[in-house]
Amino acid sequence: MNFNFIDNQRTKMSDVLASNLSTSKSAKIAVAFAKHSGIKLIEGALLKCLDNGGNIEFVIGLDFHTTDAVVLQTFGTYSKSYPEFRFYCFSDPSDNIATYHPKLYLFEADGLVKSVIGSSNLTKGGLSENIEVNVLLEMERESEKAENIFDIYAQIKYQPSRFVPDDAYIGAYQAVVEENQKSKFRRQETKAAIERLRELEKNLPKPYTSPKNLQGWQKLVFSKLPNTEFQTGDLYKYALEFAQTYPENKYVEAKIRQVLQQLRDLGIILHLGEGRWMKSDTVY
Repeated sequence: MNFNFIDNQRTKMSDVLASNLSTSKSAKIAVAFAKHSGIKLIEGALLKCLDNGGNIEFVIGLDFHTTDAVVLQTFGTYSKSYPEFRFYCFSDPSDNIATYHPKLYLFEADGLVKSVIGSSNLTKGGLSENIEVNVLLEMERESEKAENIFDIYAQIKYQPSRFVPDDAYIGAYQAVVEENQKSKFRRQETKAAIERLRELEKNLPKPYTSPKNLQGWQKLVFSKLPNTEFQTGDLYKYALEFAQTYPENKYVEAKIRQVLQQLRDLGIILHLGEGRWMKSDTVY
């Protein structure tokens, strides 16, 4: 696995993202927040990727309403013009949800995966002006390291708090941003605007995956699941076969348990308790 550091001093994050976006077949980006100033720095490469038939998706945080409403409007326009473009949002944290704070950029092309992980959000400062610390990793698509990174992205994408915003929601979000920018004495108006957002979120579609979209370890484990109730230990008999597919992994049984939990979180299987599982009704 190769790696390089990006600090916006010797190498600009915007240049790295633009270079990889323009040549990728697939890009997945999960960031805590985004500004229109940051999107403009990579917009040309983003559109080039889409025009060349690439697939792009974003998971953008709306915590504390830091993300620009114009970003959502821009992404909404992209999604209507390009079926290969998708974006999802994560709203404010509640008492039971951790703050959404990743900076993860994933690119695929020609059997390779490049991933940038570090401190840069999608802002002009984060991509070109601030002193940042990011690392660019390059690995084979079929490697277990790549699978682990994609597992993390899937965990981010398929959380219950993710949703696909529509025009009404984006308009309501714009109202919240505007209220936040006004005097602190308008707290009642801001509270009402946020409550409207929460009501709209309840009915918005959420990202969903199906068994046919699984990759790597998840696809491998799912392929061995019976259509009847099963136990965790039933999968251990395939440990040798799994190890032959992923020889880098020295803890196959632990990986099986982890993947079963991931499939549960994706809604593909149900945990019945005490190590017992069954496929969800949605997969039949």
